[in-house]
Order: sequence, then structure tokens, then C-alpha cells
Amino acid sequence: MAESAVSFAVETLGKLLIDEARFLSGVEGSVKDLEKELKLIRGMLKDADERREQDKIVGVWVAELRDIACDAEDAIERYIFRVAAKKEQNIINMFACYVANCTCVKVHEVATEIELLKSTISNLTSRMKGHGIQSVNEGERQRIRALNLKQNYPHFEEDFVGREDSIEKLVKELLKDGKRQRVISIWGMGGLGKTTLAKKVFTNDEVQETFDGFGWACVSQVYHVKDILMGILVKLIPDQIERVMKMIERELFETLYKIQQEKRCVVVLDDIWTKEAWDSLRAAFPFENTRSRLLITTRNREIAEYIDPQGFFHEPQCLSEQGSWELLVRRAFPERKVITKNMKSLGDELLGKCGGLPLAVIVLGGLLAVNEWETVHRNFSLHFNDRGDVSKVLALSYYDLPWHLKPCFLYLGSFPTDEEIPATKILHMWIAEGFVLLDAYDTENEVIAEDVAEHYLMELAKRGMVQVGFTSSGKIKTWRLHDLMRDLCVSKARQDSLVRILNIQQDSEMEDSSSNAIKDDTCKTRRLSLNMLVRDKENLIARVKQIGRTMLHLRTLMFFDSQGSVKGMWGQFNPIMMNCEFLRVLKLEYLSSMRGNLPESVGDLVLLKYLSLAGSVCEGLPQSMGNLVCMEFLDLHVRESCEVTVPNVLRKMRRLRHLHLPINFSVDDLKKLRLDTLKNLRTLINFSQKNCDVNDIGKQINLQKLTIRPQYGSDKLEIVPQLVKFNLRHLRTSSFRISSPSFTEGELSIMKCYCHPCKLSLSGEIEKLPEHNNLPQKLTKLVLIYSQLEEDPMPILGKLHHLVVLLLEDAFVGKEMICSTGSFLKLKHLVLHDLKNLEEWRVAVGAMPRLSRLGISKCFKLKALPEGVHKYDGFEDIADDLLPFLL
Repeated sequence: MAESAVSFAVETLGKLLIDEARFLSGVEGSVKDLEKELKLIRGMLKDADERREQDKIVGVWVAELRDIACDAEDAIERYIFRVAAKKEQNIINMFACYVANCTCVKVHEVATEIELLKSTISNLTSRMKGHGIQSVNEGERQRIRALNLKQNYPHFEEDFVGREDSIEKLVKELLKDGKRQRVISIWGMGGLGKTTLAKKVFTNDEVQETFDGFGWACVSQVYHVKDILMGILVKLIPDQIERVMKMIERELFETLYKIQQEKRCVVVLDDIWTKEAWDSLRAAFPFENTRSRLLITTRNREIAEYIDPQGFFHEPQCLSEQGSWELLVRRAFPERKVITKNMKSLGDELLGKCGGLPLAVIVLGGLLAVNEWETVHRNFSLHFNDRGDVSKVLALSYYDLPWHLKPCFLYLGSFPTDEEIPATKILHMWIAEGFVLLDAYDTENEVIAEDVAEHYLMELAKRGMVQVGFTSSGKIKTWRLHDLMRDLCVSKARQDSLVRILNIQQDSEMEDSSSNAIKDDTCKTRRLSLNMLVRDKENLIARVKQIGRTMLHLRTLMFFDSQGSVKGMWGQFNPIMMNCEFLRVLKLEYLSSMRGNLPESVGDLVLLKYLSLAGSVCEGLPQSMGNLVCMEFLDLHVRESCEVTVPNVLRKMRRLRHLHLPINFSVDDLKKLRLDTLKNLRTLINFSQKNCDVNDIGKQINLQKLTIRPQYGSDKLEIVPQLVKFNLRHLRTSSFRISSPSFTEGELSIMKCYCHPCKLSLSGEIEKLPEHNNLPQKLTKLVLIYSQLEEDPMPILGKLHHLVVLLLEDAFVGKEMICSTGSFLKLKHLVLHDLKNLEEWRVAVGAMPRLSRLGISKCFKLKALPEGVHKYDGFEDIADDLLPFLL
């Protein structure tokens, strides 16, 4: 992580030298020198990061370097901002309150601070070199890691339970005949039992009877191509070992390739870590004119997709409760032993933390085999997280991450356990923190930070480190951390001081989630996640004041109030807002017991880039919000019951990329809320025709997502032809929700000119649906509620070839619906609810070919489902999936 901190500092300083050069006059040379010093020591950190686990003094140096890197960023950014504020105070007068505190800006002050940082780095460099720390290449790092893995964990993944279905599925795939190679990939995080599963398939009786030759090679992180090829060949042609041993590398490739064409072979490449590893072996495996099969295991789905994009991908699932218990008993009792009720109870509780991960269960079983169960239960966290082998294996996935992904992963530990988090939240936070780098991507094709951030999250998901859910369009919708992976995340984040997670208790203590109490070094805490457990308002205020005094270097502050314990006025947060001058991210969500307005002091957070009040109770925002000119992500979607007074200052936030307005709000000057200057805006949620000027949307040339606030009255559809006039060439999706007593065919036809992808929810009677060519041609989601249509809507809706989601609730009063051949070509989700008279539903062959989820509820007269259409359980589940759209 120190490597990450220093690398980000180098990137930041380099960017500031380019983008803010006009404000660095007098110290530009010093900043360049500091950048050079950081670049020189960055290479040494690769070695130091490896050693610090075993060498405490190296750990101290690494921590010191991490803080120096962050201090360097803070010093330069603070200087730039103060100089900019002073030089431009006549133009940007909203900085006046801040400039008053910084009137005596002198170049030599920051120059002296930089010289001190450079001197400290130089001294550390000398000490580290004297300690034998050197720059090492990536291959050497991987060799050391691989050796450690093989030395410490050779017995893991031997026990096997609960994977019979996986074996059957993989064997069936392996036995499929054909003359084209289709790679079968078993992928997932370390500890899932991938190798063991591959062995079970490899040794399956039916597989052994079908194939002629069998080869196996472990690739791992450090590999030698020639050794791998020899190892496979001696298994495929055991009668020619001497010949194989004399072959040069070119002969090995040619022989292995030819044998797989002549014989029907199964070859397993176990534990592939990189694309480069496959590239070095690719020439040995035919993909055409072969009946041989290749089975691989990898921790990274991206590697599997790289090897064969059309391959078969299988991710083993975690064990069931019964499977976990069976595996635990095998490990804990090599010989049969009586299990008491108390042991069963303790075992079940401990297994709950393992989450079905085979490797975790194996380690737990080993602990129970040599200790009293009560002792293990009492000290489980100590055994499991600090000294347990499983944490070292899981940590290997972390150590293998590229340096830019490490802080992104550790940042996830800020969120509570077992929560499904909207993906956009973490993506926006990463961007606000500066974790997302665009330099390595093709900027000519308009790659934006949000797309790169999503790529980062997908990379973590493919490595099995994060579990993600997807929207119907294939975008990442939510993410969560497995309990064990979160334990690793929190442990490493605390070790590297990236994030501190605190529980504010009812008593006088503030406890770290992974230690005992706040330590003296909290003044260097950069990111803080607070879980509020206080019900006493006075105690809370005292604790917040303490935090405000000690967390002077904070960049991120998150509040989690799961019990609704935070009560009182917003002003109690003044100590934090007045002291945290470096804050970039502030999350004040779901504070449901607050009253009054957000305090004026929020305007002191002049570097703030991310602010979310989602789900909180707030009555008004201060004029000082206009000071927040660095703001990029602003979520004002407070509780719907609140009517928020919004100052007409959002136009000053010219860097704003995402704006989520309240459902109900008024503008304090009784004018339209000006949004015309927000040319960087990508997302605009809850746009209000009443309180905003529609013409402002036309000036937001980079807009990608637009959601119109729920409207009442069919006349509100008139906004559609207004939007058509604008050049919104980047618009990816738009949403409209209109309620009215009734809609006429003509009123709905007004939408035929809308050419952008959109989602539409109509609540109210519809006398007759327009023909499909009079509806939006790129309609992706449609919700019809209380429509009371007399004619079957399916012949018209089936011709909307972009439709992915359709919900009909009390929308059709007829008895028969017919879906003809070739209709609903892209439909994936269909919900039929409260169609009281529906008796027959016919679906022709070739209709709805992509349907994957079907919900039917309160269609009491429906006699039977169409042939070939599977009924998925649980209308409520699908309704929940549609909820974000319906709102």
C-alpha cells in the first residue's frame, strides 16, 4: 500500500505541475524535485512491502513513507488552493471567508515544507538501502510469493464435499463432441476448491474411459515454459520419456500440438495467473481440428475470457450449511468422535463466519482439532484473522493486485458487513479520492473516469474478491464483500492506515472495529468510517467534537446510522466541518432523526468533491454551498417527506459530474434553479420542470443519464419534444414517470419523436395504445399500471425491439394475450400482476427468446403457462429489481 500511496502522489504531483502550473510560481522546481525523490523510492517499496510482514523496522519505514506521500499531496494542493483563492478573489468572491484565514501566503513556507519532506525521504532511502532493501522486478516478487504459497499450503483443498452438481456439469461439458477446442475454465477466489474440483473431473470414470491421454501442469505465478511442456508430454506419451527430455523448446511445442490433434486428450493447466503465462503456452494447444479438451483453473475470470472468449466458465459456489458442517467434521475429527449439542452449537456459529468458503472451513477444522471448542470460539478472531493460514491465502489475492487497485479494494472495507451497496456510490468515491487514473486509457475514444472506475470494480469481481450484481443491461448494479474477504480488507486497511473504522459506543469509549480504542496516531487518519451507536445526544456531540479536533488530515468521512441513533440538529457536525480542510468525500446518509438545515460550515470544506445526504432528513441547504467549487458528485436525494430549500448556487459547481436533486424542493430566491453552467454534468436525477428550466438541459452537452421527477398530468409528456431539440449525443438512458387519470392515444403518440434510450412508467387508464412506431423506438423498460386496456397490448409491445423489461400491473382487462413469433426479441424480465380476467396466454415459438425472469402474481384465472415458458418463483423479487426504475 505504501507503493500505492507514493505512486498516487507521483501521479498527483505530475498532474498538478501540468494543470496548475500558473499557481506554482516560485516552488515549481521544488515540486519537481520532490516528484523525482518519490519516483526513486517507489521502486524500493516493492521489496519493502514484501518484507514488512516479517521485519518490524521495515514496516515502520513503509508507514512513514506512506504518510510522507500523503503529506506531500496535501502541502501542494493546500498551497495551490490558497494562491488560487488569493489571485482570483476578485473573480471568485465565494472564497473570501477562506482567504481571510490565509492572508499571509509566502512561497518560502511551502518551499521549506517541501525541503523537509525531501530530506526525510532521502534519509529513509539511505536507511532502507543500508538494510538491504533494493528495487526488484515484478517477476522476482511473484517468485517469492509463489514459493511462500507452496511452502505454507500444500495440504489445502484436499478435502472435498458438496460439489457433485459441479462435477456433473463439468464432465458433461468436457464430453461434448466437436472438432473445435472449447476451453473449460474453473475460476474464483483462492480457497474455493478449484484445483480439487478439477482433479475430481480429471479422474472421473466417464472421462477416463472417453479420452486417450491425460496431462496436468501447475502454472502458478512463477513458471518455466519448457518444464510445463515436458511435464504434460511425459503424461501423454509415457513410453517416450527419454525422447521428450532431449527435446528443445520448439520441438516440445510442435509435439504437444500434434499429439492433441492425433489423440483425444485432456490437459489441465492449473492456477494460471496472467495473460502473459497463457501467451507463452498458447502455441502448444490447437483450437481447430481437434477433439482434445483444455481445462484451466484461475483466480481471475478475465484470464479465462482472454484464453477463450467463447469458452465455458464455471465459478464454484461456496458450500451449503450442510456441506460446511460435513467438511468441518472431517477436518476436526480425523477419527470418529461423539459430537455434543454444545459443540454443534459452537460449530454452527463459527461456520457462520466462514461463509461456506472451503479453505476457511478447513482452517477452522484444524483449529478445533487441537483446541477446546470453547477456546476457539472465544478467540476465533485472533486465530482466524491474525495467525490463521486462510488469511494468508486470501491475502495473496490482495498482494497480487496492481498498485492502483489496492486502495480501491481496501476502501470497500469502509462499508458495513453483508450490505448490498449501489455500485455508483463506490465508483464516485474512488474518483473523488483520485484513485481512478485515465492516463493508461485511450482518451481519444472519450473514455471517462466512470467507465474506468467500473472497469476497476469488474477487475476485482473477476478476481473473486468482490461479489457483484448486474442490471438487465449488463452494467454493474451492486457490490458486496464476502465476510472473510471483508475481514482481510479491514485488516489490511487498518495495517496501512488507509481507513479507520470506529464504533461510537453509548459509553465514553470509541472503539476501533478491529482493535480496542483510538490510538495516538489518529491525527494521521486519512479516511474514517463511523458506526453510530449513541442514543444520547450530548454524548454524541462530545464525541463528534473529539473527532473534529483529532482528524485534521481526513480525506473521507462516512457516517453509518443503522439504528437511527443520531438525533438533534445538523449544527452538531460543525466541529468536523470546520477542522477537516482536506476532506474530499463526506457521506451523511440515512440520518433520519436530524432536524433543521445543513450548517453554513459545510462551505468551509472547499476541497470537497463528493457529498451525499441520501435518505437523511434535511430541510434546507446553506448559501455557503456555493463555496464548494471542486464538487463533482452531489446527492441531495433526502427523504421524500422533506421539502428542501435549495440555494441558487449550484451553477457555481462547474466541475459537477453527477447531481441528484431532491424529489421535493423549492428554490430560495423563488426563481428557477440555474443549471446552465454545468457542462461537465454526466448524470441529472429528479429534474423538475417546475423548479428548473428545461433549456438548461440542452447546455449539458456531456449528459449521459437523465431522470425526470415523477409528474402528474398527461400534459407533462410535452417535455419529450422539447428534449428532442437538444443535441444530447452522449445520452445513454433517460427515465420518465407520469401519472394521470387517463391517457389518450394522441397524448402518448407525442413520444414517437424521442430517439434516445429511455424508460417509461405510465400510471392511469389508456384508451388505446398507439401503434409501435408511435412509441419511443429505443424504449428499454416499460411499466403500465392501472391502464385497463381492452385490446391485447402484446402485438404492439412485441414490436419494440429494444424492450428489455416489461411490467403490466392491472393493465389489461381482456381474457387472452398472444405473443407472436419474432416478438419481444430482447425482453429479459417480464412481470404480470393483477391481470384479473386473463385466462389464456399463448407464446409462439421464437417469441421472447431471451426471457430469463418471469413473475406472475394475482392472475387467478390464468389456466396454464405457455409451453416452454418457465415460471420463476417470487414476484416480489422481480418487483424489487424494478424499484429504482419505478422511482
